[in-house]
Amino acid sequence: MSRLDNLEYLASADPAGMGEWVAGLPEQCEEAFRLGQEAPLPEAAGVRQVVVVGMGGSAIGADLLRGYVEGEMAIPFLVSRTYHLPAFVSRETLVIASSYSGNTEETLSAYGEARERGARMFAIASGGELERRAQADGVPFCRIPGGYSPRAALGYSFVPLLAVLSRLGLIRDRAEDLAEAVKVMRELRAELGQGTPAADNPAKQLAERLYGKLPFIYGAAPWSSAVAYRWKGQVNENAKNLSHSNILPELNHNETVGWEFPERLTAQIEVVLLRDREDHPKVQRRFEVTSTIMRPHVSGITEVWSRGHSILARLFSLIYHGDFTSYYLALLNGVDPTPVKVIDYLKGELAKV
Repeated sequence: MSRLDNLEYLASADPAGMGEWVAGLPEQCEEAFRLGQEAPLPEAAGVRQVVVVGMGGSAIGADLLRGYVEGEMAIPFLVSRTYHLPAFVSRETLVIASSYSGNTEETLSAYGEARERGARMFAIASGGELERRAQADGVPFCRIPGGYSPRAALGYSFVPLLAVLSRLGLIRDRAEDLAEAVKVMRELRAELGQGTPAADNPAKQLAERLYGKLPFIYGAAPWSSAVAYRWKGQVNENAKNLSHSNILPELNHNETVGWEFPERLTAQIEVVLLRDREDHPKVQRRFEVTSTIMRPHVSGITEVWSRGHSILARLFSLIYHGDFTSYYLALLNGVDPTPVKVIDYLKGELAKV
């Protein structure tokens, strides 16, 4: 029997309940949509750009959203992960500050710059300094529930922004698509959840293939590339496992050449291809040829196909699969998936400066 089928082991190895957070993403998305529908709105007339400032788990929702809506939005949408704003940010820019804790120093710095430049503002956090500043400055604010690890609060970093952009008229209404995404994830939960044995559980099977290996996660433009990056981050933080992500077709113009050496390393690479039926036909062919090129050099290749009708459902189906996989990999690695002690140490040291 797989270790991952021992429910007593899973409970003891996951004292903070990351597995429950992972499984609860469908319900989180429903609650997040309600919060986004109820949030006060910024003034959007004349807005010419949207910039979301955030870091880590608070920024990945914006990455996913940008990839998801880039074929529809008529104005540029940028995700900024640093202390400073791009030079173009002005009174015609909508700046959305996203920090799960509300205390992310890079986000607070960018928030201050946006205020100085007179940008339209919106903020989202579970509290902290960002909420205090937003309330003091009269900036529309969406308060999300606290108590999660930021990476386990993806629904709260993605869905309220989706609802707000729709209410501002920058994208079409996505209520039906989100309802389908929730339905698809609930169906997947029966297949990927802790109670389903490894023999019938694709996420447990993939975690076992990734165990002891270096996962390379590949997606395609425009949106599954952001999902691949989400997979990478989840493997890093949950499983404490080095990982890598890249995007087709771009990787065929550089990384493809690098799989030959060093041979000891490439032999430890386990590749995951995130596939979607609506990828460009040339990209579909690139996945096939790329697999042929890689296969002699890497440990193995697994394809994970999206499920659902709408793009939003397919996007969340791949995210959900990756979240479960990274969770099971953490337990195979013998580590508690919730703490991120290295990040906590880094923040502590920076606070001394």
